Amino acid sequence: MHYSDYQIVEEIRYKMGKGTINSIKKNTFPDLARAGLLDRYDKSGNKIFESFSKGEDKTQNKRKAVYYVSLSSLAVQFAEAKTEFERRKYYTDAIDKLTNNAASDLVELLSTNVIFDNINILEFMYVLSDDRIGVNYNDKLLYLLDYRKLSDPQKGELTKLLQEYCDPKRNVGSKINARDYHNWKNESQQIFGLLSNSTYFNVINDNLILNNGQYGLFVQSAKRSTKPKDEYFKYHSIKPVPNYELHHIIPFKRANNQQDAHFIDDKRNMIYLSASKHAEFTKTQNVNIRASYTAPNLLFLQLDSIDQVITVNLANKEALLSAQHINEVVDYNRALLKKFY
Repeated sequence: MHYSDYQIVEEIRYKMGKGTINSIKKNTFPDLARAGLLDRYDKSGNKIFESFSKGEDKTQNKRKAVYYVSLSSLAVQFAEAKTEFERRKYYTDAIDKLTNNAASDLVELLSTNVIFDNINILEFMYVLSDDRIGVNYNDKLLYLLDYRKLSDPQKGELTKLLQEYCDPKRNVGSKINARDYHNWKNESQQIFGLLSNSTYFNVINDNLILNNGQYGLFVQSAKRSTKPKDEYFKYHSIKPVPNYELHHIIPFKRANNQQDAHFIDDKRNMIYLSASKHAEFTKTQNVNIRASYTAPNLLFLQLDSIDQVITVNLANKEALLSAQHINEVVDYNRALLKKFY
């Protein structure tokens, strides 16, 4: 069933006691659409596809006028969820879409990187929220490590310099180039607030950690520790080295409960990629999940397409793993695909 903007606003006013047509259309609807919870259509009935690519020039992206809207399939699943965990899982999927895969990137960082077991609000704000084209995952890790090496007074001085640089009173020319430190921080805190209700994360004292609570995907931190990561290195008889990153082939977003997450967070579902090769996976939002092997290359295909292939050349050490376990990795991948897809 389709509803006009005005019908929905009247419903919101009736149930919430507030809401204007402009605030709903200009603020709420775009976020719901980008989260995959709302489908929007033009006057001819054509669906309007949301565009929020990293680094896009929004002044060049003029949208068609929205004439009516309808709930998406994800929104219907969310509304009809039988359990609180299931509802949070659909919410997590929506937040991942809304944040342009930032939720998936963060859960990979916290679950596979030995150094990071939490991310505070300023680390996310100063480093991980950077969506410029050309700034990849490995760049952010290096910046994050550099930031953590700073003393508290140095971090304070950095914040002071950023506040001065991002003072909206500064003359920066066009509105597109305007900078506002407080808006930047508020936006980061809003994202943390959204993530804190997901199956991925909890937020404690402005620190983002993996959610191991009642509605979380992960077992208790004390039990998890770095076990899956350590098992990978032991399994393949290798050691951690600079400029390589662990990557889950089947992503956590496919997990519907802690048992599913346990299957995904397995040494056979991981691959230790060079930073440049890992960037190829993150660039396509980790859709290359079907593994196959033809020596000396591991191939990762998009699930429903043979056109989008990422080739990992093992002879060139684009990934580090033991040759004797490659077929086990491929077989486990086949089993997970059958289980989750």
